[in-house]
Amino acid sequence: MYCYTRIRVDEKLYANLEHAIEKNNSDKLIECIPNIGLSCPVCNQTFKRIGEKKRKLPKKDIAQYEESSKCSAKCRKQCTVSCKALRKLQKKYSSLTDAEILLQPMGIQGMDSNEVLILQYNVMNMQFEPAQKSHTYSDRELRFIEAHIKRFRLNDPQFRSRQLFEFVKNVIDNNGNIPKYEYNNLTVKLFRENLKDKSSEEILKICKNIFIITFAKM
Repeated sequence: MYCYTRIRVDEKLYANLEHAIEKNNSDKLIECIPNIGLSCPVCNQTFKRIGEKKRKLPKKDIAQYEESSKCSAKCRKQCTVSCKALRKLQKKYSSLTDAEILLQPMGIQGMDSNEVLILQYNVMNMQFEPAQKSHTYSDRELRFIEAHIKRFRLNDPQFRSRQLFEFVKNVIDNNGNIPKYEYNNLTVKLFRENLKDKSSEEILKICKNIFIITFAKM
């Protein structure tokens, strides 16, 4: 949900069921499918919990959500998309102190642009950043996304993934041929898909350029 690390490794699942809006706000959120995703244990049990007490929704907002949502805690509708009541609650949640979090799987809609707030991965700099080239985010929205990146330490040297760097290095060592085995990171998977229609010469050139720039910054 937050760091894009693969949670299935060697057929073992390293993940927690994560409630985007904390389930202690309402019993209706406990089994609300659009409010549940998969998160790595570190993001879920450590980074997400920072400031959790500040993100407690007011009772009046919870009451309004419980009254307007069509499901019940006892008889669950198997919703696959967010209802209006959940979306409204999510908007109020995101305005709370210390709640600059790109909640998944619902996604967060910008308060100014009304565009979905998303990240992109800058391959040349090997770091996450707001996807501002393809969106017209306001300064407030950019700060929201940057706060998410900082919260989950996505660019922190101690926690950031080295999977893409290792992939690039292996491609160079294999003279532009893409390794057959899988990497435990979604970014690598997406980058790999973008390379598959290119020649080995083109792939080698791209990876060498990335390696040189990245190695100089490490």
